[in-house]
Amino acid sequence: MKVLTNLRFGTVVTVPELILDPNGRAVIFGPNGAGKTTLLRMLAGRLPGPVLETAYLPQRPYLFRGSAGHNLGLGLSSEQAARARQLVERFGLSTDVLRRASGTLSGGERQRLVLARTLARPEPWVLLDEPLAAIDVRDRMDVARELVVSLDHRGVVVVTHDRDVAVAMGDSVAVMIDGEIRQVGPVTEVFALPATERVASVIGTANVLEGRISGSIHPLVALDLGGVEVWGIGSLPSGSSARALFGAEAVTIYGGVAKTGSAQNHWRGTIVDVRQVDRLLEVVVDVGVRVVALITPGAQAALELRSGSEVTVAVKATAVRIVPA
Repeated sequence: MKVLTNLRFGTVVTVPELILDPNGRAVIFGPNGAGKTTLLRMLAGRLPGPVLETAYLPQRPYLFRGSAGHNLGLGLSSEQAARARQLVERFGLSTDVLRRASGTLSGGERQRLVLARTLARPEPWVLLDEPLAAIDVRDRMDVARELVVSLDHRGVVVVTHDRDVAVAMGDSVAVMIDGEIRQVGPVTEVFALPATERVASVIGTANVLEGRISGSIHPLVALDLGGVEVWGIGSLPSGSSARALFGAEAVTIYGGVAKTGSAQNHWRGTIVDVRQVDRLLEVVVDVGVRVVALITPGAQAALELRSGSEVTVAVKATAVRIVPA
């Protein structure tokens, strides 16, 4: 592990310690103005602080005059430039695009190009600031999947305020609020169980369940969680590792055995915890995996829900997003 200490920049960033896995993908997650980009610039050596040996992609990368292909190879050796050309095709850019003037590229094309150039560099650490923000929503998860594969065996730090991107790209997540890191842990745990109300107000409460794609009925795919199956919107191939993401507010709880309407996902389970979250209650149900729901105190009273209660939980497939793991 790489342990960085005393990361401070005025009043913008105050991080006494940051632990990074040299073979892992860490996400710095938080709202705009939280200090995420400042922290990343410190790690890249653009601001005073501990410095990593990095390939760094800023939030607004610059392209020079000339062709897109010329820009793709800038600063790279011939071997690295060949690697960049392979990557840019995997990210969805054709060779025809590389012949065009850099000024004619769309935002998504520019981002694919600079991602490929950055990942082709040899440094052991890769720092990416909002790497998918300029990519169209319909293509974002496809590019995320290729990014994760291309980043294997390197230390990665990704800054984002997008929950889907965090889940798709991160092994671990550090939630940053007002220049401080308020919670750190595996992506699946942090998004499901925020440590404080302040963290919950920033990230929401989400279920993040990991498994493998086991089937599909366009536009839905099924994710096998090891005996429990969840359907959601996605386009991943069978057998690939993936995560299901859905908000706790999308989960409906029924007392005992109940009809669940049109919801394609419904499971029986036992309540293992009930916690107060602001004016709502967070209910954790063991259905073979842990599923978290948000309900009102009135709903709890009406259904007589408590730890040990047998319940049915349901969530519509259209409320579930299946993203690469």
